[in-house]
Amino acid sequence: MADRSDKQPHQPPAAESSQEEPLFPVRGYVILNVVFWAFCIVEILIIRWWLRDIQGVIFFFALLAIGFTLVSIYDALYDRAMARSRKSQGQAPPAA
Repeated sequence: MADRSDKQPHQPPAAESSQEEPLFPVRGYVILNVVFWAFCIVEILIIRWWLRDIQGVIFFFALLAIGFTLVSIYDALYDRAMARSRKSQGQAPPAA
């Protein structure tokens, strides 16, 4: 009998192994945003407690949180648009 220890395991062709990648759920985006907004609020409270001067800090963290939320919305919309585009073209998602 031939020794099979030197052979590589069988791998299916790329077309068979590529499955549609699930989208990140909207609930996940909401949870991430709630956690990030809570982080920003906690940072404001810590800076207020420690330095007693928060001039510009609220603006900075509010801008940071709003920017994070806008990027999350853009990412969610882009992912769904690309999934719809791939589905209509009959293409598999790109391999990562």
